Amino acid sequence: MLRSLTALTLLLSSALSAAAADDWISYANARFGYVLDIPPGFELQSQGDNGDGASFQANDNGATLSVFGSTLLDGDFETDVNERIGVERDGSWRIAYSRVTAAWASFSGVRGEEVFYTRAIALCDGSAAYFRLQYRKSRLTSFDGVISRMAEALRPSEGCQHPPIAAVAGEAPN
Repeated sequence: MLRSLTALTLLLSSALSAAAADDWISYANARFGYVLDIPPGFELQSQGDNGDGASFQANDNGATLSVFGSTLLDGDFETDVNERIGVERDGSWRIAYSRVTAAWASFSGVRGEEVFYTRAIALCDGSAAYFRLQYRKSRLTSFDGVISRMAEALRPSEGCQHPPIAAVAGEAPN
């Protein structure tokens, strides 16, 4: 009986997890040519007038999500990312983690009771795609899975003819 109950519980939790995964929506940006999965509960707040991205907010927990593309000055992805890290530092964020490669970057920071995580990928034609998720420090562990999925889902659109250099095998993407 206990085995049957355990098996049923596992089956139901798997089904619920699969259903929850279906609540994610795909955001595609035609101007810069990137795609990102947006987590359940995040509602569109605004879109950039120039078509570079959008802002979302989760009303149940106060988290905010910015998704945007950027034209790279001189086509240098790593310089663009490092400049953005500097802007975060100038905004009184303590950078807790950063990893910058020629193809992707991830960095996060802490300021008071707030945390942010940013992921970026190099795109074709000298541009990049970013997302920045900001949330309360008390929700840190609840966003781990969300961030992992989003980091994996941020990708160039299918029209990208020259995808960026892939991360070295075995390296964590975030």
